[in-house]
Amino acid sequence: MILGVKKLTIRTDFSVQLPKKILFGEGAAKEIPKLVKEFNSNSVLFITDPTIRKIGLSDQILNSLENAGIQTEVFDQVEPEPSIKAAEKVIDISRKSEFDLTIGMGGGSSLDMAKLASISVTNIGTLKDFVGVGMVKKPGVPKILIPTTSGTGSEITMNSIVSDKENKLKMGIVTPYIIADVALIDPLLTATMPPKVTSSTGLDALTHAVESLISIDLNPFSELFAIDAIKRIFRNLPKAYHDGKNIEARREMCLASMFAGISLGISGVCAGHAAAYSFTISIPHGVGCAIALPYIMELNATSCLDKMVKIAEAAGIAEKGANQKKNAYNAVNAVRVLMKEVGNPLSLKEIGISGEDIESMAKKMLTIKRLLAHNPKDLNEKDTEKLFRRMYEGLQLPLDEY
Repeated sequence: MILGVKKLTIRTDFSVQLPKKILFGEGAAKEIPKLVKEFNSNSVLFITDPTIRKIGLSDQILNSLENAGIQTEVFDQVEPEPSIKAAEKVIDISRKSEFDLTIGMGGGSSLDMAKLASISVTNIGTLKDFVGVGMVKKPGVPKILIPTTSGTGSEITMNSIVSDKENKLKMGIVTPYIIADVALIDPLLTATMPPKVTSSTGLDALTHAVESLISIDLNPFSELFAIDAIKRIFRNLPKAYHDGKNIEARREMCLASMFAGISLGISGVCAGHAAAYSFTISIPHGVGCAIALPYIMELNATSCLDKMVKIAEAAGIAEKGANQKKNAYNAVNAVRVLMKEVGNPLSLKEIGISGEDIESMAKKMLTIKRLLAHNPKDLNEKDTEKLFRRMYEGLQLPLDEY
């Protein structure tokens, strides 16, 4: 075995935990009142962000609930990358409100806060008591999660993420008790995304698919979803980015996001997200994960060359007759080309990260053990510091170093 490389096989022992119901399709949002009544709900807490309210995207849902006579309380102040203080506010509001079902609508932050609201009603303790894996002791109230972006996968997963802005780190609440009872995915709701959001969320889905594919916990079930998601993203993200009203591309990106979320939820993500968690406190999560992606693919290539070839094949750029290293290089290059096409930065320097922060970020990355446990290669501080220096400058690894 190569030093630092974990034994790599596709797992044949695995478990799958997904939403009880996934409702997908144009116009699916019209089913909300019916779904709420199926839960015999008397009162709903509706959680979203100011932008979704301002552009009127939430109106059809709220109006349909009102017309159905369903009592609804609205919290529309979810902030991007929710801070500890913002998350604690959600907990406080949830415990003061009287509701038996929560609906989250928006990007990943709104869905994550709806999950947090759900468990806060049935579990005592503070936010910090929930942080970690398996720290939530009881199921929350039922929840319906409605994404308006195509990328976070939060409507599928058992994760809720909170930003510790003081220490510049992200914290995860990981429990099956926050998996959605219903994930409602309506491509029409994503058509209002501006190009920047289309890009960052679409690339977020790509990181979920790629990182779960190279995860040591990949299994035959999640592999199918990861590869399919990669194919759809390469074919459709540029179309959705350049023409937001292309509903076919929007539908394909919604499918890709969902499939990547399924793969993420089963096999986990690895070094890319661990790296991004150390610097995405004040920038969009998807932007940061995308910046890290080509560099962690290079970092891990020697330990998962067969999977890198599968990425190249899914991206449609694998060369017949080429060796694995060449197609691994092609896979990384394809990601970089896609990032450029949809306007995502390729270096930390471009997003204003200081070179003086490299050492601290490299150390912080190594503290994200929950994610690094899935990585195909054991990393030390020398590895992560070298990684961040390349990320800072935007330097691509030459073929002869694969």
